[in-house]
Amino acid sequence: MSAHDSPLFSPDTLPLLLAAQGITTPEAQAAVQAGVHVLHDFLRTFNARDAQAWAAVMNYPHVRFAGGQVTCWDTAADYAASNDLQPLADTGWAYSRWDFIRPVQADATKVHFALQFTRYDTQDRAQQSYQALYVVTLKNGHWGVQSRSSYAGVLTPGAAF
Repeated sequence: MSAHDSPLFSPDTLPLLLAAQGITTPEAQAAVQAGVHVLHDFLRTFNARDAQAWAAVMNYPHVRFAGGQVTCWDTAADYAASNDLQPLADTGWAYSRWDFIRPVQADATKVHFALQFTRYDTQDRAQQSYQALYVVTLKNGHWGVQSRSSYAGVLTPGAAF
């Protein structure tokens, strides 16, 4: 999936958005497209409650800033082992959706995204929305989410939700 396939961007508006942010080199624009693809994979694997696949979307070490805590996972195995989503489901959560994804800075190997996501229940009712900053990097040939800072808080100590 490219940024153009995203319901958050249209083929007509993405170049304008990138130009407005000063993201004008072909390498940086390609990085944004790769980053948007990673963010879609992030949410797809999160919503599927597949800890192994979700962990594969990250780059390591992976750092999360939330709820006044800084949590760092050194490996995908560590990340997957600490992310059983049942406690989140127990709150009534069924899935999450991006409200917006805005690339704010980019070069050929790193993109900073300002974004917002909303958590929904099984009746498709919005529970809560949170703004966040995600850093997507190219590391050893792999695009992945390297760090996140959000206002979502920490439901379970050591978990990434």
